Amino acid sequence: MKTDNISESNAAKEKNNNAPYYFEEPLHDLCKILDFSMDLICSYDEEGRFVWVNKASKHILGYKPEELIGEKCSNFIFHDDDIPKNETIEFRSEACLPILEKKFIHKNTNIIYLQWSTVRDDVKKLCYCIGRDITEKKKIEKAFEIERLQFFNIYSQAPSYMGILNGPNHVYELANELYLQLIDKRDIIGKPVKEVLPELETQGIFEILDNVYQTGESFCANEMPITFDRYSDGKLKDVYLNFIFQARRDANNIIDGIFIFGNDVTEQVLSRKKIEQSEKMYKDLIHKLPVATCSCDAEGRIVLYNKAAAALWGREPELGKDLWYTSWNNNDNKKKHAALLNLCSLAAALKEGDPILSKEIIIERPNGDKRNVLPHPVPFHNADGEVTGAVIVLSDITEMKLAQKELRRSEKKYRYLFDNNPMPMWIIDLASFKFLDVNKMAILQYGYSREEFLSMTALDIRPNDDKIHFIKSSDISNINESNYNRGIWNHIKKDGTIVPVEIIAHNIVYEGTAARLILSNDISDRKKAETNLEKRNRELIKTNAELDRFVYSVSHDLRSPLTSILGLISFIETESREIDTLKHAELIRISINRLDDFIKNILSYSRNNRTGLEVVAMPINEMIHDTVDSLQRMKEAKGIRFYIEIKEQKPFYTDRLRFTTILKNLISNAIKYHKKEEADRFVKIFGHSDHENLHFSIEDNGIGIDPAYHKKIFEMFFRLSGKDGSGIGLYIVKDAVEILQGSIEVQSEKGTGTKFNITLKNLKPC
Repeated sequence: MKTDNISESNAAKEKNNNAPYYFEEPLHDLCKILDFSMDLICSYDEEGRFVWVNKASKHILGYKPEELIGEKCSNFIFHDDDIPKNETIEFRSEACLPILEKKFIHKNTNIIYLQWSTVRDDVKKLCYCIGRDITEKKKIEKAFEIERLQFFNIYSQAPSYMGILNGPNHVYELANELYLQLIDKRDIIGKPVKEVLPELETQGIFEILDNVYQTGESFCANEMPITFDRYSDGKLKDVYLNFIFQARRDANNIIDGIFIFGNDVTEQVLSRKKIEQSEKMYKDLIHKLPVATCSCDAEGRIVLYNKAAAALWGREPELGKDLWYTSWNNNDNKKKHAALLNLCSLAAALKEGDPILSKEIIIERPNGDKRNVLPHPVPFHNADGEVTGAVIVLSDITEMKLAQKELRRSEKKYRYLFDNNPMPMWIIDLASFKFLDVNKMAILQYGYSREEFLSMTALDIRPNDDKIHFIKSSDISNINESNYNRGIWNHIKKDGTIVPVEIIAHNIVYEGTAARLILSNDISDRKKAETNLEKRNRELIKTNAELDRFVYSVSHDLRSPLTSILGLISFIETESREIDTLKHAELIRISINRLDDFIKNILSYSRNNRTGLEVVAMPINEMIHDTVDSLQRMKEAKGIRFYIEIKEQKPFYTDRLRFTTILKNLISNAIKYHKKEEADRFVKIFGHSDHENLHFSIEDNGIGIDPAYHKKIFEMFFRLSGKDGSGIGLYIVKDAVEILQGSIEVQSEKGTGTKFNITLKNLKPC
């Protein structure tokens, strides 16, 4: 350490020594008292040299007072970058300088932290200082800061989400990154949970927080579903959380907040649920399979089976104990059983590809019944490729073997039927189309000998135009699920005659080769009959069209004179005062109106069959009200109350002409056939339209219809005895309903009124 000249300091001491004697005793006592202080007490002059130092310097800085007196204070100060090393402590204008923290160098070179306070004496030109050793405090603060940083690093980088809530309002005090990612929000510190996550209120979370804060009891949750409104747009997202709410206590053991620790286990929960769902589907699949199926572990022990397997074994096996092959009883099976045991496990057998596992076995049931079974094992593998078990489908082939035996026994019969069938038959190879066999009728009708047929292919009996089509149609993938292929073809006989034939083809196995059995039927006569039938149909269509035009023309021509007659009758009724004449005119008018209605029905029928559909949006209520308004002019409508309620739930599309025809005929009939003597006569029209249909009913309390005639009333020209009418109206209604892809039914009893229920398809364009 640098040592300065202390001559000037000694002169100062001599000056002090010349002080009066009555000051020396108190000063000496004061120095003794100051020497007992645990803090460093000193004074220094204007040059920054120690003038006096108490004995605390020994345990604080390691120097005795006499080692420091006369030395510059700055020589013992640890200089940071912000204080120049050669700087001296200067007097300031203030009488009392601020309290500072300074680093001093201990005699052993350690750094000592002192809390330094200074008072200046302008008269004596001295500064008096007190330095309190705060080194331990600084070490504690530094250790605390390190611990705090370590905690913060752990807190920030923790694999779990963490947070701290403060006070009874649960205000966010701290939240790590995982917590912010969980709720997908950032600016939350200083805000209460209710403000940040209001959606938790309906989920009971706030009540849980309140309970933890009030009671101090921790709350733990495992895979608890929580819903967050992450984007504050009302679209909630579900997550599954493992978490704990734990009360935080202050130094006085009073709860002042809540710690939050947790993990987002949504992926694990969803994955587990998917696994559970897959396992359930797997078990359901095995249970619902119509064939015997079991699942076993690597040792062959049954862990799952279905009813079909139990029925095949004839008993219920014990899960985890019984082996799937323990039902083998005969000697041959025992050898196979022993082979499996030598392989130690099912896993080894599957790994080795042992053929025993896929060969036919015989299962003997407890009642002695034996079944032929073909096992089909499908192994399970783990991530390392090791076999951990298998699903084994046990195909009961007992009936199949019996059928094969029966088939072989019946081959002679089938051969006889093939050779003696009255229709041509042959068998061709599926790959080459080569004839493999032909029957006698094929030789007879086509003119080829057997040898010629067997040297030909199926292409040789087809015209060139049909050959490519035949090749494409022979593709097995194009044959329907019942394995039949039907069609009309042209065949060429040996003499060159081309004949139309209808064939039926069936895939078979012929002497170990994939083949097709074909039956050929000459349809030349049927083709001629079909041609004649088509010609007659065209003639009938032409005749019907001409008849339709004739009816339409005649009906129009008939209505013209009827209109003229009605005009003359109106003139007679206006001019004449004779009662008999007016009565006769009324009778004529009634007859003419009846004839006019009949002609209108004929015209309506003609239009119904002659015109196509013109589908438009239909204002149902408006159409019904217009129809009712037009029919209320009828004489019979007087005194009838009309009730209309149609709920148009969806826009309805249909043909306006035919819809109007249906309404007019049914409502006019309801008016005509009312009870004149009834006090409260009504016609109700109610229903609704939806996306698919219009459903409505027309109901009256008129004379009703006997159930015996419910079907007949829709026949053309059928009229109930004693009733007026053309007998064509309801026929036209039913015809129009069917054209509109609907249905109509009647509910009625004689004398109790009638109700027609109509359903019309909504013909809304796609």
